[in-house]
Amino acid sequence: MSLPGLKLLALIHHAAHWPLPGKVLLGCALAGVAWVVGDLVHLSPQRERLHQAEVRETELQQHIAQKMALAVSVDARNRQLQSDQEQADKLLRQLPGESEMLGLLEDIARLALANGLLIESVTPLPEQSRAFYTEQPVQIGVTGIYHDLATFVSDLGGLSRIITTHEINLRPDGRLLRLDLLASTYWRARPGGGPAEPIVRTPRFAYDSSGLRDPFQPLALQFDHTPGRPGAAPNLARARGALENLAMDQFEMVGTLSRGLQTFALLRAASEVHRLAVGDYLGPDHGRVTAIHDGHVELVELFPDKQGAWLERPRSLVLNVNS
Repeated sequence: MSLPGLKLLALIHHAAHWPLPGKVLLGCALAGVAWVVGDLVHLSPQRERLHQAEVRETELQQHIAQKMALAVSVDARNRQLQSDQEQADKLLRQLPGESEMLGLLEDIARLALANGLLIESVTPLPEQSRAFYTEQPVQIGVTGIYHDLATFVSDLGGLSRIITTHEINLRPDGRLLRLDLLASTYWRARPGGGPAEPIVRTPRFAYDSSGLRDPFQPLALQFDHTPGRPGAAPNLARARGALENLAMDQFEMVGTLSRGLQTFALLRAASEVHRLAVGDYLGPDHGRVTAIHDGHVELVELFPDKQGAWLERPRSLVLNVNS
């Protein structure tokens, strides 16, 4: 709907004669139209380009931050790699220049003897050549009680040569346990490498059986197993009895027998009951009965340590109430 006679050109033609408020209103309207047209034609595309530039700037800043974090990570990894390489070179320098198989076999026999173990087998396996060293694996089979086997494995890790153990298998073997493991010794593959540097000793785990029970034996058959203390050497010229050929954990106390003022311990082994008095011997480690009580038998064993000195170790056999 339009007013009659109202024409836009006429209004503009007579605008010079309008009153001041009308002129101001017309100027504002024209300015608004010019602003809208200018905004649509020029400012909107510019704002869109500005927004895209801001988004691109944010993406670039994030990309730069990622690259900086990656650069820091690469530096840290390079430092770690350098440290690992230095450590590897240090370990390689500690390896002997030639095989020390004979020394390893002597160490295995010495440790087995010191821990009261029976060596079933020691089998050197074929050498395995690596990039920078040669590995010599040895298959070991020993028999004994749980705590002595654990101490044996712990002592292997404390040798003056680099030894690693693998494929450890523990299984019952009658009243004893059979331990099979693979031990490896190493030497440098490069010939003429010169003498090895001394091995830097680091804190290692040393097995201590004090206060620990044998998980392979019922509680009723447990006996004390304490570390040895210096003792007098046994009489090696003494004729050994039949009971000294049996391992200690093959015995179980089944009772006592009194005859006058003397008390005897009744011990069962291999389906036979044996009567022992104070001073009698049993077990492979020169075990000698020192006291007999209603509920247990006390004895002392003698065994050589790693340096060849003799140690004594008190033990006790507890009465099997289920016998």
